[in-house]
Amino acid sequence: MFQKIKKIIAKYPIPAVIIVSLVFFALVLMLTAIGMNPKAKVEVLVAPASANITINGKSYKNGTYDLPKGEVYVKIEKGGFNTKEYKFNTAQNDKLYDYLLQKDGTWSWYLEHQDDALILNSIGDHEAEEMSSSYLAKYPILEKLPIIVSEYNDDDNYVEFRIDGGKDENCDEDFCLIVTDSTGDNLDYAKEKIREIGFNPSNYQIVYTYTPIAPLE
Repeated sequence: MFQKIKKIIAKYPIPAVIIVSLVFFALVLMLTAIGMNPKAKVEVLVAPASANITINGKSYKNGTYDLPKGEVYVKIEKGGFNTKEYKFNTAQNDKLYDYLLQKDGTWSWYLEHQDDALILNSIGDHEAEEMSSSYLAKYPILEKLPIIVSEYNDDDNYVEFRIDGGKDENCDEDFCLIVTDSTGDNLDYAKEKIREIGFNPSNYQIVYTYTPIAPLE
């Protein structure tokens, strides 16, 4: 086969060069086109599973796909449910998880369709995990909490308190350090404990509560 090709090239050198050049340029154009349209692998999970999912006008079902990398336009719809339309960045998130709510405000569809209810639970777990990760990234002190102190000091007095992080009715910020003191007068000691784990207590609103230990009856 190779010898035949050599003979053809020797007999028709100019046409052969032209053909080779055209093939070469076609390959270059194809590789350039691929490079100009990068893809991102994205898992699509939507409840109900029977909803119509379109991404950039193309229909999809639940599964994993190579989608255009970057911002895409998503539309999810199903009769009897509120339609969702939004932009989704495949370069920033590899999971397109979403669900539709019924127009009548009930959850009857999910109560009557177990498979969709399981998908809904998976989506809810994913959202909770994302929120938790985002919260932890914003407030890294959470990795060190709670701090629980239960000890006798140098004067042989019993000391007990704990430090948690989060939000409660007395917290004016998105996040507070919550000191629950069982033996009293331990706020300064609690601040010292916060410094010991590498954080500045002045950077946080501290909600202090004295809750004395109830005596045993």
